[in-house]
Amino acid sequence: MEKTGMPVVIPANGGRKMLVLGNEIEVKLDSATTAGGLFVFENTIQPGEGVPPHAHTREDEIIHLIDGACEIFLDGKICVAQAGAVINFPRNVVHGFRNVGEVPARALFIATPGENFEAFFGELSAVAPTMPADMDKVAAIFAKYGLPIAAVTAAA
Repeated sequence: MEKTGMPVVIPANGGRKMLVLGNEIEVKLDSATTAGGLFVFENTIQPGEGVPPHAHTREDEIIHLIDGACEIFLDGKICVAQAGAVINFPRNVVHGFRNVGEVPARALFIATPGENFEAFFGELSAVAPTMPADMDKVAAIFAKYGLPIAAVTAAA
C-alpha cells in the first residue's frame, strides 16, 4: 500500500518553531504528516539575514514571499523579489536569498521531497541557530544533506 499524508489544518501561528542561521522557522507540515513528500515552513527573515548560495541535490524548493523584499540569487543572476512573488529553486540550481528591506520579510517555503530537508534543518538549528555562526560547521552540514554551499559570482 502506498504511503499517504494525513489530513490536517494548521492554524495561523501553529507549528513547531526553530531558529536556523538567524531565520525564524515555523514548521507547517513535516515529512511525517506528508508521508515524506513535503516539508513546508514559514520563514521570518530579519533585515540583512538570509542563506548563502547553495544547491539542493535531493529536493526542489518553492518560495512564496508573503511580506517584505528579498534579494534572490538564482542561477547566476540577482533580482529583488517583492511580497507576492513566487520563486522556483529546482534541484541542482545554485540559489540563495537575503532580506534587503528594513523590516522582517516572511515567506512560505515548500521542499519536496521533505524528509532530507527536515533532517537538515533539525541538525543545522542545533549547530547554528543564529549568525554569526561557525561557517565550517555550517558548510559541513549543508554538504552532509546534499546542499553544498557555492562559491559564486553573480550578474545583476
